[in-house]
Amino acid sequence: MKTRSGCHVRSLCLVLVASVVIVRAELRTLTDTQGRSIQADVVEVHGDQVKIRRDDGQFFNLPLEKLSPGDQTELKAWAAREATKPKAAAPASLDVQMSRAKFGTEKIDKDIILTSGELVKKGQTITEEKWGYGVILTNQGNEPLHDLRAEYLLFATIDDLHTEGKKEGLRRKAYRAKLENIDAKGRLDFRTETVSAFKTKYNGNIVSAKTGDNTSRETLYGIWLRVYRGDELIYENALPDGLRKKETWPKD
Repeated sequence: MKTRSGCHVRSLCLVLVASVVIVRAELRTLTDTQGRSIQADVVEVHGDQVKIRRDDGQFFNLPLEKLSPGDQTELKAWAAREATKPKAAAPASLDVQMSRAKFGTEKIDKDIILTSGELVKKGQTITEEKWGYGVILTNQGNEPLHDLRAEYLLFATIDDLHTEGKKEGLRRKAYRAKLENIDAKGRLDFRTETVSAFKTKYNGNIVSAKTGDNTSRETLYGIWLRVYRGDELIYENALPDGLRKKETWPKD
């Protein structure tokens, strides 16, 4: 009887199984009720069947009743131990789309006093625009995604009113959001928090005393997004693309 190059014990090699993923295989020597043996990887025990893999890569299902009483006892005990071990999470397949969007606008008119001392009613308009990102997460896998959270950084630039073209660099703020579960092949939409972009405009013929420029603004520059499943990072990206090269993720 051959035990490694082929399977000549027909009572042991009954059903060929195709496309099986090996998770916790264990090499054993199995003996049937007639005393014939074969060495193979035990993949799983399910009900009254044991799934094995020979060294040539082929898979077979064997009825437990065809094996010796000792093997049956050991295999059932092994299966019980395996059942108590934590199962590895299936690899996540997540597609994420992010788009910059304005989520609201508020305007306030203010009276101002000119350098001459003249009061100008509603001489200045301050516009607050709330900018953020709309995020679409699509689960491309065949298993639902649970225990999700998003951590992200929003970056803004500031244009100085009194120095034309001056940039004060990027300022950032960190956020965290718990996400709903996503069904297999399902989709989840959520909005980030917003950056308040302020635009100041002098009305009529009034201009800034220092530069002649009549506007100043703070602009949402970009986002750096991480998505976690539990403690596992399953997605990370930033817009614009080079943001992660110029910036660093804050340490906990």
